[in-house]
Amino acid sequence: MSSHEETLNKLRTEIDALDGQIIDLIQKRAEYAKEIGLVKKESGGPIYRPDREKDVYEKVTKLSKGSLPASVIRAIYREMMSGTIALEHPLKVGFLGPEGSFSHESLRSKFGSSIEAVPQNTIPDVFRSVESGVLDYGVVPVENSTEGQVSSTLDMLLETDVKIYSESYKRISFCALGFERDFSKVKRIYGIKIGNEQCRNWISANLSHAEIIETSSTAMAAKIVSEKADGIAIASKISGEIYGLEVLSEAIEDYAGNTTRFLVIGKTECPKTKEDKTSIVFSIPNKTGSLFTVLKTFNEADVNLTKIESRPLKMNLWEYHFFVDFIGHKEEPKISKLLRDIQNECNRYKFLGSYPTFGKFS
Repeated sequence: MSSHEETLNKLRTEIDALDGQIIDLIQKRAEYAKEIGLVKKESGGPIYRPDREKDVYEKVTKLSKGSLPASVIRAIYREMMSGTIALEHPLKVGFLGPEGSFSHESLRSKFGSSIEAVPQNTIPDVFRSVESGVLDYGVVPVENSTEGQVSSTLDMLLETDVKIYSESYKRISFCALGFERDFSKVKRIYGIKIGNEQCRNWISANLSHAEIIETSSTAMAAKIVSEKADGIAIASKISGEIYGLEVLSEAIEDYAGNTTRFLVIGKTECPKTKEDKTSIVFSIPNKTGSLFTVLKTFNEADVNLTKIESRPLKMNLWEYHFFVDFIGHKEEPKISKLLRDIQNECNRYKFLGSYPTFGKFS
């Protein structure tokens, strides 16, 4: 046996010994997590705790001093936590399907692979299934860095009795998927409206002659093309793999760094962490200075707004709901007072949730 083979065998023996220790520790950790799950069940507390999830990610990132990047360590712990949550209580989490959609990818990034991912036909279906208790949680897109708000998500936050429980951010990259490589022969493009708009320059340069057919999700676009062998789909590379489509062109979005923010919705509220965000929606009297009065309240409380969006009131022409995100948790005294002050100025007010900010971990 050569010296190289002896060295390799020795190193592999060391790795095998470490693997045994790692497995023992993982199983021991799972037993403790299982006991925690029993306590949660007895107390009626939620099984999935994004505040605890955030604490774990922060802790293991600080502890990680070796050659593996922090993102790999977090991915390992995501799957461990996913498995232990499944031991505590098998979670059902809905998403805009079918499998392979960006919502599905976001769900897997957030919850891991051990929960039951349940595809829904539309964003309203996700909300209604969570509200009725058929699903424990749902994952829905709420805004994109280049195309703005997802209107159906904002509408359903108004119309249903669910809360924002957590958030995540996902980089979005589109591919042209299909079977026909001669684009001059392609007659149809399948994709979601916001996705098509994010790829408008590529479409204009390559398929300006094609009919654009909107679908309910990017994965549905891929599924349709796979079944009809007709046209191309604008969707993710993963959906191409799932539905057996060729990647005809990659990274066709107009802007690099294109990112979508997703919300985890549920019927419970998340405890305070070190870094939280709160979301509310309100409507105000249609008179001079109404909006200024509300915004001034934020300034006087020294609270940072991170987003403000308007949506038309469907019952009253040219009047609007305002969706606002800002830094802080409702359990903080100054935020609690701020919310009371805002409510006093509004015709309608709804608290949508206080939850951990997770952008840095995506």
